[in-house]
Amino acid sequence: MGTVHILGDELVALAAALRLARAGHNVTIVTSLPRWRADSPHPLAPEIGATLELPSAWRDLFAKSGRAMDAELAEIGLNLVKEPDRRLRAGDDIVTMPTERGEQIHAVRDRYGEHTANTWRDVLDHADTIWQARRRNGVEKAVTSRPSTLPEAIHVDLCSPLAELSTDETRLAVTRIFGCWNLVGPHGPTDLQPLLSLLDRRLTKRGVKIDPSPTSPPDAIIDTISPVPRRSRWHRAPQPWLSPTVTVTMSDEQLPHNGIDHTLEWTPDGLIETWTWWDGSQTHRICHDHTRPIPDPGMGTVWSSWRDRPLMTWTQHKSIPTLPASPASHGGPEPWARLLTGALAAYLTHERLTGEDISPTNKAIGAAGRLRRGHSSTDRASTRRLVR
Repeated sequence: MGTVHILGDELVALAAALRLARAGHNVTIVTSLPRWRADSPHPLAPEIGATLELPSAWRDLFAKSGRAMDAELAEIGLNLVKEPDRRLRAGDDIVTMPTERGEQIHAVRDRYGEHTANTWRDVLDHADTIWQARRRNGVEKAVTSRPSTLPEAIHVDLCSPLAELSTDETRLAVTRIFGCWNLVGPHGPTDLQPLLSLLDRRLTKRGVKIDPSPTSPPDAIIDTISPVPRRSRWHRAPQPWLSPTVTVTMSDEQLPHNGIDHTLEWTPDGLIETWTWWDGSQTHRICHDHTRPIPDPGMGTVWSSWRDRPLMTWTQHKSIPTLPASPASHGGPEPWARLLTGALAAYLTHERLTGEDISPTNKAIGAAGRLRRGHSSTDRASTRRLVR
């Protein structure tokens, strides 16, 4: 095995480090205080909200680095519970929207009629097309050459707030296919910080070091710090991703419900997304205000410049093989996408150092880089070696 340095302090670094440590590598995360810790100056939990989307990405990270996620959560008294239906608001119009496809179409039909329900079915079908394109390019496979463009958005005549909801097609598909989930304990819901803390504790168990200035040279580097979008000779620099302004507040006013109230409100200036819940002693509120967007090159470029995101290809930095893998990669800036980008980086790095393919597409090799039962030690996948 080898020594790997991972530059960065957020989810891509966390996911890559855990997988590589499980595979037997000596891993150091090069940072002073990771953002997944609650005591960070800029903690990650408020940024990712209180909804767990695409939970299989989180479950897979737990499974591929040790104990299953449900068992870890149960040990600290938490369960993963399906989130109550979201509330969509635009002006005086409020719609309660379930996540499952048939229930969505039924809810739209009851509220707006058959024609709008049929139009919404077309929106869901096109959202699936967008999702499948992203899965093939960045989510399930590292992008190593400039990909084709994503399918064009469709333009449909929908009333508000359905019209605004339909613009984020990836999220529309992901939440419909995989659902929306909350962490809930005996005193009520919580944000996702306990999940991050469990993964941080696992880093220690796996022997991953956190060191802002390691002295020994590594065999490979994973750079999870997003590069600044570059201006080419003939074109302007791509527009950076716009992140919302995030605020966290608490009060003593008790809510009339026990679950999380997840509201998406579209104003003339943009979207305001809020999560509100009572934890048994206080009311918590996380607000993502898209009416006050912040240019965030760390998340890459806007989707219109998707093809210009950095490729996941090996380069040499002071003679050390270096792999760029960040929220700016083609996997995307969503929390679940960053976990999957970290997984792809771990697979590529392990293969670079050992010649073994431990990606899910190779059924002969397990998550820890060892042959599964029933496969010969002379299996081609286990004996292949790459030139470093």
